[in-house]
Amino acid sequence: MNINQIGNKLVSCRLDCDGVNNNPERGIIPRCLLIEKQEGRNKCVVIGLNPGKSSKKEQKYYLKNRMTYDAVKNFFLETELRNRAYFKRTRELLSFLNFNGDILWTDLVKCECLGKNGNLPVQTLRTCINNYLKKEIEAFQAKTIFALGHVAYNFCSLSLPSHFIVGLPHPTGSYGHFDRLNQAIRKNPRSYITRISQRKDKNGKLIAIYLRE
Repeated sequence: MNINQIGNKLVSCRLDCDGVNNNPERGIIPRCLLIEKQEGRNKCVVIGLNPGKSSKKEQKYYLKNRMTYDAVKNFFLETELRNRAYFKRTRELLSFLNFNGDILWTDLVKCECLGKNGNLPVQTLRTCINNYLKKEIEAFQAKTIFALGHVAYNFCSLSLPSHFIVGLPHPTGSYGHFDRLNQAIRKNPRSYITRISQRKDKNGKLIAIYLRE
């Protein structure tokens, strides 16, 4: 199954998991699975927690375009979404780490949170990881996975033991961890590139590493 096939299945998912909002009658659908093409050859996967709240503009766009996976991809390319801080800041940091190839942007959970606190039930995370995320990673076949924020990092590290996981602070977090890491990498990119080139432990097993400033 390729990414487009997974995406087509994803936007029509009706599992009705707890803690998330999936309301196609209002244009609120599972989304976030996006391939961003770049000129380089060193590609990667970027995994967040789940997509943020959709705007009215986005909901209207999906309703107008029949809530297809093509609509999700086109909204990313045709609007300001790809240049929002979450994508732009992460993309810029990855470029300093020599990841200049295609990026698969995805999340642990594909539906937006229901409510204001952003918490997701563990069973919802398990369901979405097993039904979608693992298949996406298998289809994209990148050697490195970047997980944004501690929750994404912890779940990826435990759920994907046969993959190399690099944790990063959330790019829009309020504590400044991402900014400090970004500055440190810009000052000494070679040191960080070396750190993430050591992908295995002494027993030859792929590791998970969380980057800090």
